[in-house]
Amino acid sequence: YTILLPLLLFLPPFISGSVAVDAITEEIERGTLDLLRVAPVDLVDIVDGKAAAMAALAPVQALMWIVLLSFNGINVSHVPLLLVTVGAMAAIVVVIGVTLGLVMGERKSAQLLYSIGVLALFASAVFLPEHPATTVAKLAVDSPTLLTYGHVGGAVLLAGVGYAVARVYIGRVAAESL
Repeated sequence: YTILLPLLLFLPPFISGSVAVDAITEEIERGTLDLLRVAPVDLVDIVDGKAAAMAALAPVQALMWIVLLSFNGINVSHVPLLLVTVGAMAAIVVVIGVTLGLVMGERKSAQLLYSIGVLALFASAVFLPEHPATTVAKLAVDSPTLLTYGHVGGAVLLAGVGYAVARVYIGRVAAESL
């Protein structure tokens, strides 16, 4: 529970963020983002669609891992809260990924910066009162505390604020490029 489950649940968000970087930078590098912008949607909608697909995929993958674990006799408690936590983490890293993709505009640099940044962010979580991996483990073994619930709520709040800030930034980028 303390090693395998956090690994299985945090891997999908990290991958989702990485794919989000690729989705944005490849559109920029190939010039197809400009082609998409002539459609009756603005840049914010285009990026929202790409980000939403990647952020939604992570909890689905996490749920599949949990189902597979249950088939192998490993009981996991608080599945809805675990999926909310994974969804929030996915939203956070996907927002980081799409923003870096738009800022950098080049896949290799954006991917490197994303990887280092997300690993540093996860490593710096040791300074939190409870590490995200501990939060996941406590939920999974049915021993959450108020702090555990607070961390889930904090992740959801951070995801919402990050998404709102990214939308404002992307809207400004779109306005400047017209």
